[in-house]
Amino acid sequence: MVYDENSGDDPDPPARLAMIVGQVDELLAADVWRLSDAELDGLIEGVCRLAGRVAAVRGQLFVEAQDRGFAVHQGATDLAAWLRERLRLTTREARRQVTLARDTTVCTATGAALASGEITAEHAVVICDAMRSLPTATTPEQRTAAERALIGFADKFDTIHLTRIAARLRETLTMVDASPGGDDPHSNSRTGEHTRPGNGGGDAGADAGDDDGEKPSPDPADIRRLTFTDTPTGTMLISGELDAEGAALLRTALDSLAAPRPAADGTPDRRSPARRRADALIDLVNRALSAAAVPETGGVRPHLTVLIDWNTLLASGTIPATTDWGPPLPHSTLARLSCDAEISRVLLDPAGVPLDIGRTTRVVPPQMRRALVARDRGCTFPGCDRPPSWCECHHCTHWAHDGVTALHNLVLICGQHHRQVHHDGWTIVFTDDGHPAYIPPWRIDPHQRPRRNPYTQNPTDLFATT
Repeated sequence: MVYDENSGDDPDPPARLAMIVGQVDELLAADVWRLSDAELDGLIEGVCRLAGRVAAVRGQLFVEAQDRGFAVHQGATDLAAWLRERLRLTTREARRQVTLARDTTVCTATGAALASGEITAEHAVVICDAMRSLPTATTPEQRTAAERALIGFADKFDTIHLTRIAARLRETLTMVDASPGGDDPHSNSRTGEHTRPGNGGGDAGADAGDDDGEKPSPDPADIRRLTFTDTPTGTMLISGELDAEGAALLRTALDSLAAPRPAADGTPDRRSPARRRADALIDLVNRALSAAAVPETGGVRPHLTVLIDWNTLLASGTIPATTDWGPPLPHSTLARLSCDAEISRVLLDPAGVPLDIGRTTRVVPPQMRRALVARDRGCTFPGCDRPPSWCECHHCTHWAHDGVTALHNLVLICGQHHRQVHHDGWTIVFTDDGHPAYIPPWRIDPHQRPRRNPYTQNPTDLFATT
């Protein structure tokens, strides 16, 4: 579509996007080496600020998509899941973008600053998170002032320093009782705990807090979070936050295990403190699993499961061994584990389907679940990356309808997608190679083309061309 500026026609959003893409193509083809330092300076800053403005446009589209239920119409559970499957984003990044879009409709000043290029999307995330964490007693005037202050600080500080400033701002507002007749924070230790306006100041306010009608204080444990992020090198990044009690418990459990261990000849332990704490955490987990101190999952006591090609086990294969969670194991680690591991053999055909499926019962026995894990490797619903331990064994043809408990009638599926299959009318079929595929309902795909989950497909040859 060609847009003539003199025609008076107002191009629709898709046409405007096409125009922008054309301009970006011209920028990519430009001879940037011809630019002066001043031109290069302006162009770099302009492009970087343009990214924030594009994020604001993206936010408007996301809000519209959520309001009309776009993702559900496409067969996804929510907009973040649709973005993850369509753009191959991580779940965390997809949710971050969707949350920012919704937050900027509440934090309107932040949304305007992002749209004008005044702040970056990363700064906007920090500001919106900070506004969400302000005390419930914060007045609208205080919220407006706090948001404006943070926007001003965003022009002077990076996101790490802005986060610290936001934390101090929140603490400042927590220490000030904004309710009518609020107490002096220097004379009453219960400041900030008032839940009813107009309860009076001084000791009267403290006495009123003992009434049965007062709302209980928030649980400090609500702050707890722990996230795992896989890296391209096969390792995992751990990040999280604990309340004071949880942190003390963890440190107490790791303290003795993380102590330096000199060698038999007295050589000092050369491990760094960070390495010793990481080793202590693994040691603690090993002790808990070995002592059967954790609950069963899927009827099986938790243990480390490694899927190994037979030739790889004999040190003559090239297919990497993997855990239930996906990342490959280094050969050195595999050699150490196989020395004292209990090996259960599951025979697979060339398509990766177990050949020995055991006996038929209504309840899936542990040995059949292991075979199912070897084939499905996690939730089989398209686009889901939940591991086997989070999944249920689902009969494609229900037991009550003469469905058998055999691999050709079973799939691994997480609870969320299990409910979606039953509620939305998805049909599960098995392809010629024995793996499950999902046929969406007609309203999602009128052609009802089968869909496979790419996250559960394990290529036998990573260098093979398709």
